[in-house]
Amino acid sequence: MKFGFYSCMSGMPWGGSEVLWHLAARRMQTDGHEVAVNFKHWPHTAVQLKEIIEHGGAVSFREQPLGRNGSAALGLKRLMQIASARKNKSTPPRRNLAQQDPARAEEDAKWFQRERPDAVLFTLGYHSDAIFPADRCYDVGIPYAINLQCASNFFFIPSHRLEDFRRWYRNAAKVYFVSQENQDKLENNIAMRLDNAEIISNPFAMDYDADPSFPSTENGFKLAVVGRVHFQSKGQDVVVDVMKQDRWRERDLEINFYGHDQSNLQQLKDLIAMHGLEKQLHYVGFQKDVQGIWENNHGLLLPSRYEGAPLIVTETMLCQRMPITTNLGRNAELIDDNQSGFIAESATVKLVDEAMERAWQQRHRWQEMGVTAGRHIRQRYPRDPVKDFTDRLMGLSPEAI
Repeated sequence: MKFGFYSCMSGMPWGGSEVLWHLAARRMQTDGHEVAVNFKHWPHTAVQLKEIIEHGGAVSFREQPLGRNGSAALGLKRLMQIASARKNKSTPPRRNLAQQDPARAEEDAKWFQRERPDAVLFTLGYHSDAIFPADRCYDVGIPYAINLQCASNFFFIPSHRLEDFRRWYRNAAKVYFVSQENQDKLENNIAMRLDNAEIISNPFAMDYDADPSFPSTENGFKLAVVGRVHFQSKGQDVVVDVMKQDRWRERDLEINFYGHDQSNLQQLKDLIAMHGLEKQLHYVGFQKDVQGIWENNHGLLLPSRYEGAPLIVTETMLCQRMPITTNLGRNAELIDDNQSGFIAESATVKLVDEAMERAWQQRHRWQEMGVTAGRHIRQRYPRDPVKDFTDRLMGLSPEAI
């Protein structure tokens, strides 16, 4: 079987939304299947893509910059195509499709003709990502699936695009969501129920049977805020707003921020300094060793503004630590409020403060709650999410259907 993976991500060279399909692709290669990947061009190729290439996979980079040989002709052709599309705007497009860049459409068509996949997975980092190539799959009879990794209420599909999105999702053999909450958001966004939807699990970057020792509380308590430093999604600014209050300043609590900068690290550092919180709030940086984080912290604090299914919550619970987080993504499906963690209904200072206060009043139970979290997550989360997902994808083949 030859399986196609088409990543719709365009905002960064690699991200959390790419982990599951990459590992599924590698598992297929190990099992003797062919893999073809369509990925946006970046100046530096992600090591994960190089890995697929090294094992015989075909990786095509769309939207590559023009080269020296023939670049002028190619650039002129692209401009003429775009100009022609604009000139003929009065002509109703096929199926009332919103106009796709003609050069991009031609590029996608050539990929399908060249690779001829038996089935295709489209991976979306965000629910507003367009899936124009899905129409080509449907027209030529290639079964396809969609994996949506994150949905939010910050963006609604405009009315002139509704039919496009409805058709893409309706014609999919399967639509894989990482949480029921995300499925509900997408269905509300396009005002359509999806009978082809399933919930899947993302892989975690640690040992399923991890059991890091619980750190001493003799010198106080520590919470870890783990995730890219990006206020819009992860809400690190909310943490500062809570901690600047007098009663939190007086408590024996430290908060450590872990993660790569994604545009807000300077603001975070400046906010900490502006409120004089340097003794309590610390930016540690990115740490790949997840278990190492929990050898030095007693719990997770994650006041996200939107999520798909934050892996750090799963990893925190696998390490037998209690999470404090917002009611987003899969959090409420995994955490029992006041038993294995604490849930704030939204990422507002008032509600996060309330959840943190409940946690603080039970701080001497954090180790016990972590043990409960570890037990519950193993009852609700598969040991091998990649195998589960790969098996589902293999079921998309024409022979299986």
